[in-house]
Amino acid sequence: MTPKIGVILFPGTNCELEALRACKRSNMQPELFRWNDDRKKLKNYDGYIIPGGFSYEDRSRSGVIASKDPIMEVIKMEAEKGKPVIGVCNGAQILVETGLIPGITLEHLEMALAWNERTKKGKILGVGFYNDWIQIRSDAKPGRSVFNNFSNKVIMRIPVAHGEGRFTTQEKELLQNLIKNQQTLFRYCDKNGKFDPEFPVNPNGALYNLAGVCNPQGNVLALMPHPERTIYGQPIFDSMAKHIVSRKKLPPVKSAKKPTLFKEKIERMAKKPDIVIKVELIITDNEERTIENTIKKIGFKDAGLKRKLYFGFYTKNKSDLRRLAQKLIESGEILNLHKEIPTATIEEIEYAYEKQSGLVKKVDATPKNSFNCLTADYDNYSGKSVKNKLQPYFKNGEIVNVIRGTHWEIKVKKADEARKILSTHILHNPHSMKLIALT
Repeated sequence: MTPKIGVILFPGTNCELEALRACKRSNMQPELFRWNDDRKKLKNYDGYIIPGGFSYEDRSRSGVIASKDPIMEVIKMEAEKGKPVIGVCNGAQILVETGLIPGITLEHLEMALAWNERTKKGKILGVGFYNDWIQIRSDAKPGRSVFNNFSNKVIMRIPVAHGEGRFTTQEKELLQNLIKNQQTLFRYCDKNGKFDPEFPVNPNGALYNLAGVCNPQGNVLALMPHPERTIYGQPIFDSMAKHIVSRKKLPPVKSAKKPTLFKEKIERMAKKPDIVIKVELIITDNEERTIENTIKKIGFKDAGLKRKLYFGFYTKNKSDLRRLAQKLIESGEILNLHKEIPTATIEEIEYAYEKQSGLVKKVDATPKNSFNCLTADYDNYSGKSVKNKLQPYFKNGEIVNVIRGTHWEIKVKKADEARKILSTHILHNPHSMKLIALT
């Protein structure tokens, strides 16, 4: 038997050729399967690979738009039959956003793959995209999963290349359940196999050095590093092929204790910023359109969406905030006036910006039946970065703190629909982002 593997393509996938080669090296027969092909054909495959890349340009956040695609519902059903599914990098992000990983409490988002943190001795050395060679090894009994039918002494040297790869969760008991249930399948280690939580061994600050997490049944794996890019990652694909050919069932899994579910709260700002600057594109905002179309496809046909970048500035001196806001806009560090439009809010008054006149008071035109909210990363690294970039313009320390996030205006016919849209987590992942109500 030659296992037939569907390599799933979404708009923006770019690691499919490496996935094809890895399958062929393990004597599997891979085929590219595009997101817009007939989903009924998916049942003809023995297993699935969701490769890396930037599905839908990482709009909203990595993996979330693809996770809402109808093709993932079919893959869920095929996974329930025991078929292997591996998501690598962007594929891992998709699997986490669907809830297939870690999959202890189905239909509930339990984890996030957050922005990388490169930490050592308590200091953050860097955040965001990181590309290098690292080591991983299995942290589970051989054969616990479809993907680790080899000694856990095998150390694989493979590359990482991602910006959002830090496994994290707000579920208090989840990690202990994952450890107990041997779902912490692959972990970052040093060349001797030691699990060191600090950079560079742990390249992204992931909880418990997590590089790859499987579902309770062991047939679905979300893996951030790229085993398909090198022969040193081949044991994972060899294990997958061997499992399919043998038709051997995985050992029964003891049901893990379900964690106390994290109850998300919509926050309110304890202290409002002195200056808020919101930025929108002059041309069509493709991210905004993609997310609105996704919302409509999953059932909210009458909903509308407006997206703006949000900058909240806390200042040392409150005496001339209009002048300060204008200087922020004209610095060129938070927007490009040739392609973006700013509005500033100071003491509840909203101002438009005009090149000749500066800030001009606007007439309130907030539409009825709209819900306004802010999504922002818990750690606010992007806000801290903006503050650092502004230092040359404000050498007297006028800017004390900056919050950077995304302002969403959700336009609905019924008031409760906005809350339902938020509960789909298309706009944010509560394990890595906070949600703040602005209306």
